[in-house]
Amino acid sequence: CPIPSDSRVKENVVRIGSHASGIGLYLFDYQPQWRDAWGYGRQFGVMADEVETVMPEAVSIHPTGYRQVDYAMLGIERATNHLH
Repeated sequence: CPIPSDSRVKENVVRIGSHASGIGLYLFDYQPQWRDAWGYGRQFGVMADEVETVMPEAVSIHPTGYRQVDYAMLGIERATNHLH
């Protein structure tokens, strides 16, 4: 299931490592207006614009107009934090 990974919906972004493909792995928070839908607290993930450079087929457009990434195509397990 693709997850919104557009840098425009994230804040407090910190790069914590690199994926085997060379893209960054990050901790971040979703901006307040997106937290009910996509998760509260620190999240782990990638940036869609970076994924597009190495695996464009893993990136699509979410109904909101923001880019989303199919993490399974990158071989990444991603748990979300939807607790308030």
